[in-house]
Amino acid sequence: MAKFDLTKFLTIVNAVAPIVLLTVPKGEKIGQFIPTITQAIVSAEQIKGATGAEKKAHVLEIVAAGVATANATGKVKLDGSEVAAVAGAGIDAVIGTVAVIQGAKVVKPVAQPTTGE
Repeated sequence: MAKFDLTKFLTIVNAVAPIVLLTVPKGEKIGQFIPTITQAIVSAEQIKGATGAEKKAHVLEIVAAGVATANATGKVKLDGSEVAAVAGAGIDAVIGTVAVIQGAKVVKPVAQPTTGE
């Protein structure tokens, strides 16, 4: 098994995430958050000892904060649970795409229960 190359992983994330995130079903719902999600994936991957689920939760917390901030302006009214669902699917798609590019075996993620927030 090849040693994990963080630099290569992060380079691929930065290259493919914006495209993958926009093309997931309802990707337009997270359009304004694509740069934030991309950078959150990059930062999450660097959390030592964190599981994939913990890294994904980290990214989704950042997305939730972005939704709250956007809604606080009064200019938009975003559905936080819808944005989280689309972002979650997008995160899984980005990680899956990176795995394919790196030649790894893709494992489907276990469905996560929604919180209804």
